[in-house]
Formats: sequence, C-alpha cells, structure tokens
Amino acid sequence: TPYVTRDHGQIIWQNIAASDVQDVIAAELDVARAAGAQDLEWKLYAHDAPDGFAEALMAAGFERQPTETILTRASDLGPPARVPGLEVIQIHTLEQASHCFNLALQAFGNNWDKSPEDLLQRALGAEPFWLGLFRGQPGSMGRLTRTEGSDFAGLYGGASHPDFRRRGFYRPVVQARVQAAADMGCKWVFSEALPTSEPILRALGFETLSKVTGYLYSFAH
Repeated sequence: TPYVTRDHGQIIWQNIAASDVQDVIAAELDVARAAGAQDLEWKLYAHDAPDGFAEALMAAGFERQPTETILTRASDLGPPARVPGLEVIQIHTLEQASHCFNLALQAFGNNWDKSPEDLLQRALGAEPFWLGLFRGQPGSMGRLTRTEGSDFAGLYGGASHPDFRRRGFYRPVVQARVQAAADMGCKWVFSEALPTSEPILRALGFETLSKVTGYLYSFAH
C-alpha cells in the first residue's frame, strides 16, 4: 500500500493516521499473503508514530521480537585489524555465496534469499557481502547496504558460525564493511544490533542513535 515502505519483505517505515491503523495493517497482511509470504515483519522505531501502533500490531496477531539498538559512527574507522589465520573477502563466487547462505541459516534459522544463487545476485549488485574465512573455513559474514545519494551505509546480516564465536573473527568483518562504506563516499555507518554484537560495535566507537523492535506475523497460524 502507499502508506508504508518495504525492504526485503519487511515494513520499515509507515505514514498512517491513527484512525487508519487497523485498516492498513489488514491491507498489508493481505498483500503479503497474496504474494505467498511465509511471514511479515513490521519494524517500529522508538520515534515512530502514531501512539499505540505496537499494540495494534499485536492485536492483529503480530508477535513482538527482541529490541535492537541502532548504533552509528563516522566511517573513518581505518583498515581491518589482522587476525592470524583469518582472511576477510568480498564475495564474488557461488561457493562464497553458499558459505554466506549457510552461515545465515545457522545464525538466524531462516534466510531472506531463497538460494545461494539469489544471494550472489544481490551481492554482485547493490548489497555487497563480506566473508571471514579462518584457515579456509567460513567463520563470519555481513553485508553492506546504501541508499543512493545518502551519507549513511547500513551494516546488516552479521553472523558467525557457532564454532567461531568469541574469537575476534566478526570484528574484522565489521571493519572491512566500514572501510568499504568510506570508499563509497559514505560519511556514516549504522547497525541494528542485538546484545550479541552490540559490545563489538561499541568497542569500535559506535554510539546509540535509537531503538527498533520487530513485530512478526506468521501465515502458518
């Protein structure tokens, strides 16, 4: 509908009068259902209006997800730190895309991309991906998003293999993406961080900008 903005199937922005909230929620569910979606996530930021929107989503069957902290910093972070045995690369092949695809499944239990081929197509287009390989084994990953003309770039999709967590492998993947954002001319980077990645980002000088909470509707109900 014209009242919202979608990104990767998520609703990330809305401009809705309080009197229209229930009708727009129902209409957006109809759109997603007709498209064959398995679920629909609606993200609400701390500054979003109108009041009572979260309650309206839950009344419609959406379930509240963990709140994330939006962190930001200038893109002048410098080159990635060197970790012995770790190589951080921007992906360009199907094999590399498959590693990222599987890391996302292991970390999140689902994947926006339907296949490694879909992920590779996205990575070679507007959303480059970086992969951290420890002695040839996939350890960490993340992608970079940018809206044309914006001074901001987003760090999304960060994930690490369970066997490689707490070993300092994710930090260079963050740094590589920040460096890429600077090379693109972006002055700032931001990330929506769960408690697992927030300490890593804060140690790199990221500061709180806002909060965001997702509300998820499953059509399997």
